Amino acid sequence: MIYELATDNIAFPNPRFASRDGLLAYGGDLSVKRLLSAYSHGIFPWYSEGEPILWWSPDPRMVLFPQNFRCSDSLRRTIKRGRYEVRIDTCFECVMRECASVPREGQCGTWITEDMVKAYVALHNEGHAHSFETFYDGRLVGGLYGVAVGGVFCGESMFHIMRDASKVAFARLVEFCKMNDIRMIDAQQETEHLASLGARPIPRLQFLDEIGKTDSHPRRDTKWASHSVVLLLGGNEGDREKTLGDARRLINEEVGAIASLSVVCESAPWGFDASQWFLNQAIVAETELPPEEVLRKVLDIEQRLGRKRIPQDENQDKATYASRPIDIDIIFYDSQIVDTLTLKIPHPLMHLRRFVLKPLSQVCPNFVHPLLRKSIIQLEEECTDTNEVRFLNCRNGHDDGCSEK
Repeated sequence: MIYELATDNIAFPNPRFASRDGLLAYGGDLSVKRLLSAYSHGIFPWYSEGEPILWWSPDPRMVLFPQNFRCSDSLRRTIKRGRYEVRIDTCFECVMRECASVPREGQCGTWITEDMVKAYVALHNEGHAHSFETFYDGRLVGGLYGVAVGGVFCGESMFHIMRDASKVAFARLVEFCKMNDIRMIDAQQETEHLASLGARPIPRLQFLDEIGKTDSHPRRDTKWASHSVVLLLGGNEGDREKTLGDARRLINEEVGAIASLSVVCESAPWGFDASQWFLNQAIVAETELPPEEVLRKVLDIEQRLGRKRIPQDENQDKATYASRPIDIDIIFYDSQIVDTLTLKIPHPLMHLRRFVLKPLSQVCPNFVHPLLRKSIIQLEEECTDTNEVRFLNCRNGHDDGCSEK
């Protein structure tokens, strides 16, 4: 049975009642509220000019779990050469219009109508739809767009006018998903191209169950920045909870919006003895700043919050560890590898420290270390550090009402 939607009610029938080919309903409109209701229930619009709006929930559903992404050696070389630059959410409408206009084999015309463009631009302006854009010498040559609902990115379309440009954008999307704990990429319809990248069809019921599991994922109704930086906060002097909160506030204001954060953990001092244990927390912030500028910002924040760094003796073999009110380490910056006199990313000791890996396993468990080629989960399982780390059942660092586990 195909249902007719009322214009004054954004509710959808249960997608389990869709027809064999996936068609569930027709009619309604493309308002932001209706589109969000559709995507949060595994439904999407797909129709041609002159048709009523058609709403679909196909069975099976093509999906990619980010940890299963297959990056070919040639694509990895292309990314490493830096031929292309990938930006996020800088020209959403342009990406949509390119997706609509680029000719596709076996396809006459486009389903991306002017009404669809207006509707998804409205979604984008309210922070729900996003684009990953590939540039070559400052010119847009590839990209993709989609809708984020909870822990799922619902891909809509992609295009390229230069070799591998859309694949580079897709690889950046996968990297972003891993760093921001987005658990699934909905590719909707099965294609050989998506299968080659690691996507696979799953039954509709399984897909709907997966959508349901991500309902508790925090929704970020903002445009996404071009880079994700993972920071580890820690400190054991003074008012630990207040200092941690002040650090989060300043990072959010001066580095970039905090997209996700771990539960606060308490850990024994690492590398030295102290009576007071550390509070630690991992956060993912979205930023437009380059790595060296992020470093300058976090060092300034540390200083403002009372951190006094001990000068390092150039003849000293090992770093000097001591109590401090706050320490902000840059753990990852996208999947970039930075090796300068002042900055090394990924953090060279992060895989040896359980107080780093334990909170990281909450915010980006499937992110792959760009040098060690292992996920955070794998690194935590293999870590031999025996220092005690315990979580507090809260994210703000306060002990009131929080129990240890």
